[in-house]
Amino acid sequence: MRISAGLNFILANFMVSAVSDIFLNYLSHVNSVYIPKPILALKSYFKHYDDAILNAIYAGLTVIAALILTMFLSKLIWGFATPVTIPQLLRFLSLAIPLGYIADVFIYKYKVFGVTLDAYYKAAGAGFYGAMAFVLSIVFSYIWNKII
Repeated sequence: MRISAGLNFILANFMVSAVSDIFLNYLSHVNSVYIPKPILALKSYFKHYDDAILNAIYAGLTVIAALILTMFLSKLIWGFATPVTIPQLLRFLSLAIPLGYIADVFIYKYKVFGVTLDAYYKAAGAGFYGAMAFVLSIVFSYIWNKII
């Protein structure tokens, strides 16, 4: 059975964001001067939700929510929902950056995960890192889809 390009892209983003979350969970518990403060500030979130798999699922679903909106707008504006060329990827990212920023601010402002991320947002601020995490997920998923 062949999976459509759009579904494959969504699944790839889910997997990339879930694995990234597991990695961030691990890094947040490492005592090292080389780990940036925003990552260490995630420790309280990961301790509160003490299930790495469930945390990874939440991260994946959060990315998927923003991704589906990005795919919808991309289809509406440019006629493609899933980028398959570099120029399409760049156009797709031009939507993903502001949408990722807005999604991160929304998560912060409306306490989507409760107060457990307050220390992180105090250290990192809202918007920029959420947008960059979203962009990295899309880029890695694009590469994944090109290889597979």
